Amino acid sequence: MSNITEEYLDFLRGLGMNSSQVCRVTDEYLCGEEGFQRSEEIIRLLQKCGLSPNSLFTTYNKGIIASKNRSENLVSICRQMNWAKRYGIQYILCHVGDLPENDEECYRGFIASLRQLAAFAAENQQYFLFETGSIPLEWLVKIFVEVNHPHLGFNFDPANVMYYNLPDSPAKMLDELGTWIKAIHCKDGVRPAPGNQFGKETILGQGETGFVELIAKLLKSGFDGPFIIEREIPIGPEQRRDISNAVQLLKSLGV
Repeated sequence: MSNITEEYLDFLRGLGMNSSQVCRVTDEYLCGEEGFQRSEEIIRLLQKCGLSPNSLFTTYNKGIIASKNRSENLVSICRQMNWAKRYGIQYILCHVGDLPENDEECYRGFIASLRQLAAFAAENQQYFLFETGSIPLEWLVKIFVEVNHPHLGFNFDPANVMYYNLPDSPAKMLDELGTWIKAIHCKDGVRPAPGNQFGKETILGQGETGFVELIAKLLKSGFDGPFIIEREIPIGPEQRRDISNAVQLLKSLGV
């Protein structure tokens, strides 16, 4: 959060944005009186610019699936969730990592961890959402059915479907994940070029996700979660232009 400036926030507010996602809430903000004061300064600045946070993207070490770092990460995520509760942040987002092949014990530990995180979120009046990553659709459905908790959900990032080259389309994922989707990252992308492992992010509306159709479906379904614009390139003229275009596109779609 340290690179936030009032001038940049004023730019975002001038586009018509009215909320924000925060990330990188490290011990610098979590520990002691100094951390509290740093946090208060950031939140006051966001509120002053009319961009109070509605979501937190958690900081942790390589996901929560792998058992090696899981205990440490669970404690860290819960600390960040309590930080978010202080500021009324309802949506807690996380990349959970990669599913291992043929490791039932690891998978069972992961499911148990999700149940605990969902229960913790419920106590905090929050939702714990994991984001589109390398986990394919059939396993996502299996995970949500197994955990079966109303405070566990999905942050749908259609560009990541392209980036990780998942076998199903964003449209199919949207149809089958349905009510589990509680937030969306407004981001577009293309699948990997021949010989490449990962795809690439694009300007919103110019990728292969079918973004316009996805938003139409979401709105028709009654979706009322946050639309979070992500443009993961350095802050500068290009990013500002692309964010401005994203805002205009979303407004044209009735968001």
